[in-house]
Amino acid sequence: MKVKEKGEFFARLTKTMDATRKNKRYGRDSVAYERRWASALYHDCTARIDRTFRIDENYAFLVSIPKWREIMATSFSGRMGDHELCDVLEEYIEQELHPRTYNNRKEMGSQAAINRVIEDIFEVTEGFTRKARIIKWDLKGFFPNARRDYIEQCFIRLIERHRAEIERDHGWWYADYLRWLTMICVQTVVTDHCELRTPRHYWQNIPAGKSLFGKPNGIGTPIGRLPSQKGMGLYVNDEVRWLNDDCGIRATLFMDDCVMVVSEERHAYALSLLPELRKRLRAKGVRMNERKFYDQPATHGLEFLGTHIRPNRLHLNNVTYGRAIGKIRLLNAVEDKLAHLQRFIDIMNSCMALLKARTDHHRLISLIQEADTAWWQCCHLDNRRKCIVATEGYRHNDYLQRRYNLPPRTRKPRPTKKTPLPILAA
Repeated sequence: MKVKEKGEFFARLTKTMDATRKNKRYGRDSVAYERRWASALYHDCTARIDRTFRIDENYAFLVSIPKWREIMATSFSGRMGDHELCDVLEEYIEQELHPRTYNNRKEMGSQAAINRVIEDIFEVTEGFTRKARIIKWDLKGFFPNARRDYIEQCFIRLIERHRAEIERDHGWWYADYLRWLTMICVQTVVTDHCELRTPRHYWQNIPAGKSLFGKPNGIGTPIGRLPSQKGMGLYVNDEVRWLNDDCGIRATLFMDDCVMVVSEERHAYALSLLPELRKRLRAKGVRMNERKFYDQPATHGLEFLGTHIRPNRLHLNNVTYGRAIGKIRLLNAVEDKLAHLQRFIDIMNSCMALLKARTDHHRLISLIQEADTAWWQCCHLDNRRKCIVATEGYRHNDYLQRRYNLPPRTRKPRPTKKTPLPILAA
């Protein structure tokens, strides 16, 4: 690699650092890296050029909402490698993924997947004038039982397919560099050199098959890392393409949940495809969950991604709504309302956004009525944006100013554009 190419690579790695710390600048790892970012970035750049870069500082923690899960993460330097790989390949991954795969894609989140299922039900039933069936299946232990070598092959096939474009945009050596970086990011054994940031006795809440600790070598990819999220979208992409394009089945996939909407006449044909589908999935190390298989008429409704889809109604899952009500009641008992105002606003707006996207207007009113009257002295409902905002004088900056006796902020008046006078003809 020439000196000019090394300089361009260092500049590209600087942009990767900025993208990695976006929205996470105040994290523990981000602060530690930023304190010595010049020397740390030079060390990472040299390690990548010499092919000595390794991801060996990992940590694990547990989350209990909506259920107990094991989350694996890595240091800031390791996350830079994840972003460096996935940011370059993102446009090619979007071209590879089927339009009915909705996980980890821009403007194609859970709500878009729900809308797609609703459209399929309405089109197949022709406005609920014909009979249709809904088949829903789930993959058991999707992330913990995945084969890392297959994920690596998915990335490598993508790189080789677009090698000419990558070398044209990033340099003659960059395609081979991405192949090496794929091996480092995907094949890292995250359970080695791993720090547990949740007390060890809480790990008994994780089933043995859902934890990466104790898995055979090459089995399991961590939840929480970017290559895992992108790679698992490619993992079952061939099966989604086979169902939709080859078999003519309307199948919508979000991570490990898939919904198939078929007419009554094609119901037997759709069921006959399941043995072949199980065979294809078994070859990749995953299988369907026998306890989460759903096959009912379309008029009976469907629960998909925390939402109940019914012929004349779309409402939020009771567990999600009840959890929001419980958080608001805990905040109502707090004496210092100003110190917890921002948390109250965040919880209210998060739940209100879910309810506004569904036909749960009565629940939306009940949610607002659940809040204590003392909160409305510090915030109000913005009718234009339909969200809760802090009142002037009670915003977060105003709270910090009163607490730490900071000088008041003076805002410069915005310059007004002067309209030139028209030139009159003589």
